[in-house]
Amino acid sequence: MGTFYDLGRAVVGGWTGGAWLSHDPVQNRDLIWGGEFGQEGANLFAVDVASGEVVEEQRIGAREFFVTVDPQSGVLWIYNYHGLNQPGNILQSWNPKTRQLSYHGFPLLSGHRFVGASLGPDGRLYLGTHPFGHLVSFDPGSETWTDHGCQAPEPIVPGQHIWCRPLAFNAGGEIICQINRVPPHEFVAFNPQTGKTRKLENAPDLPKAPGSGVRQDGRPASDHAATITVNLEARSYTVNGAEHTFAYTPKVATDIVGLNRGPDGNIYGSTIISMHVFKFDTQSRQLSDLGRVGFGHGEVYDVIAHGDKLYMGSYTGAYWAAYDPSKAWNPRPDVGGKAPDANPRCFGQMGHDMNRPFEYAVGPDNRIYIACRADYGLTGGGIVRFDPASEVMDVFRDELQSVQSIAADDRYVYGGTSISGGRGSIEPTTQARFFMFDPQSERRIYETIPFGDAIAITSLACSPVTGLVYGTTDTGVLFAFSPDQRQVVQTWQLRSLGTPLMGVPETYGVIHLTTGSDGNIYGVTNSELFTLDVRTDRVNYLDQPPISDLYQIVEGRPGVFYIGARGHLLEYHVKGTPHYR
Repeated sequence: MGTFYDLGRAVVGGWTGGAWLSHDPVQNRDLIWGGEFGQEGANLFAVDVASGEVVEEQRIGAREFFVTVDPQSGVLWIYNYHGLNQPGNILQSWNPKTRQLSYHGFPLLSGHRFVGASLGPDGRLYLGTHPFGHLVSFDPGSETWTDHGCQAPEPIVPGQHIWCRPLAFNAGGEIICQINRVPPHEFVAFNPQTGKTRKLENAPDLPKAPGSGVRQDGRPASDHAATITVNLEARSYTVNGAEHTFAYTPKVATDIVGLNRGPDGNIYGSTIISMHVFKFDTQSRQLSDLGRVGFGHGEVYDVIAHGDKLYMGSYTGAYWAAYDPSKAWNPRPDVGGKAPDANPRCFGQMGHDMNRPFEYAVGPDNRIYIACRADYGLTGGGIVRFDPASEVMDVFRDELQSVQSIAADDRYVYGGTSISGGRGSIEPTTQARFFMFDPQSERRIYETIPFGDAIAITSLACSPVTGLVYGTTDTGVLFAFSPDQRQVVQTWQLRSLGTPLMGVPETYGVIHLTTGSDGNIYGVTNSELFTLDVRTDRVNYLDQPPISDLYQIVEGRPGVFYIGARGHLLEYHVKGTPHYR
């Protein structure tokens, strides 16, 4: 039997959002509200404008939320963008009279999440949803919900992501909503009295919605406070030009999304959304948060070692960068990492509509190959090739599908696709593909649809023992592909599916694979650790991990594996350590 060790939370301090302002009529003070977000829950906090003290904190059962403030009563409406176990599962409110949260549930819809809200003159709260573009309303007096239906103009394409973002009410009592699909954005006006929706030909010129926080000029929704601007990330705000700081202690861990062995033999990883990179020193056994990289605004999806550097790709905008572990961490966010002394140093964006650089592999030509998804509203994705010697990037675009996974051996680069392109795009295909890419001819020399029901090939790994490529699907299938025979030669149905993480994407789980030093394939599903003995073609389930939601796996020294489990880093020894007395 093996042994698990929980090495702790890699990064404590989720990403922040908000700067919602309100006036507390009970204690007669102005408040700056912020949110700290993470996959294990979120924290809502308030800073007293006058003193700079954190005076309110509430734990929110969501990964991410938004807030709309009622400027008359000081009530906060808190609605989930990402729930913990559902896309968006609750509406809450905070009342300055009770100083507690109240829970108002969710409308009779499944698979929706809230993406915006506006207070109506009728006292109702109007909220928009994604990915189906509905407008719903909540009546605080009767505690009832009404679904006003999808607000997107025709044509409605099945499966296309639609965002409905309520903006404000016009003088005629209509609520104006921005509809996001494929750019350019559309605008509609919904009349609550008639239940009718009309399309607007031009973008409306509307005031900031009541209770939405800070107006464009920086003045708070509450007229009780002075002109104020807020920088939550820097823990600072200015009042009439005078700068103030506040002390907020981070509490939320954010999930591990990237994990790999570094050029110095230590284990490096990244966390989703917060853009932090962390390190586990295998000698001192210290787990440390190196800090936030200085570019992009989403997540560092993964890391990979090449030479003496650790390379990483990030969203939004498909940035590519290198970190030198022998030098001090110095990301230079003031110049976006683009300075000779920046560490990590950013090479810029990959271009050609790339947006999400998911996974990386070193090819037989000693260059790094990157699996990518396209930008919002655009189909497909592609492969990006980076040459560490020349620092040149080349993009091999796939207009139909994104590339979700990638691996390489001493002959070819192998890719697994997803039918999903950039969010909001129409999916032109229905089945995932597997392909072989030849670095010499710079083209796919073979492509196949290995399974009719799979929409994504989620991970790939090559074994030098068998010469086969092993992969997983969103449907929980583990398969072996022969590059020589150019066909799938064996399949195994795993006992559980993979873990979905926000943005990578959350619509299906990823079952990660890695090749062990013994040539066998090791992998993680949502709750299980397994190995495929490539010599006997037998799947063996190993010890039960102490935490579920497993994501990523990599081997350190032989027989010692590191696994992401929510915000925790786990260490697993295949053979138990003997104890003496």
